[in-house]
Order: sequence, then structure tokens, then C-alpha cells
Amino acid sequence: MIRRRSRLLALTILNGALLVAIIALPLTRTADGQDGRASRSHATYSMAGGNIGGAATGAIYIVDETHDEMISLMWNDKTKILTAIGYRNLAADGGASSRPQP
Repeated sequence: MIRRRSRLLALTILNGALLVAIIALPLTRTADGQDGRASRSHATYSMAGGNIGGAATGAIYIVDETHDEMISLMWNDKTKILTAIGYRNLAADGGASSRPQP
């Protein structure tokens, strides 16, 4: 009887510790995609499709008009996911933007 009670107590303590870890760990860490910038303003996006030389599928070009950035994606039929082709900082490529930044 004492042995059963000690096992039950040990399992209860273990479950409590696991519950604290499950609650505490997500609150202490940031996601890998979050960087050190305090905040990023809302953006306006445009999307267009186009062809890529030498590829059977086309590309999707997504432009962040507020921050002058562009990413291109391509659909991969084998893995059934969008694959990143490239990223460009349009402000750096074209010099200073004439559009006022928010």
C-alpha cells in the first residue's frame, strides 16, 4: 500500500513538472522566424505570375510595396510545396525609394 502511494505521488509530481514545462517554455522563447526588430508596420502586397526560363512551371512574385521587398516562389510537383526561388531588397537594388516610408 505504501509502495503504491509513493508511486502515485511520484507520478503526480512528474505530471505537475511536465505541465509547468509545457506552459513555461513557449512563454520564454521566441520563434525562429522572429527577429530582433521591435515591430514591423503593416504592409501592402502585390502578387503576379510569370514564367521562368528552363522551368516547366511558372513562378509567383510577391512584392511588399511598403518595405520594397520581393520574394519569388515556384510550385514543386514532387514535394507538393512552394519552393523559394529568391529574395530581393528592391530599395537596395534601386537606390533610395521615392515613396515616403510609414
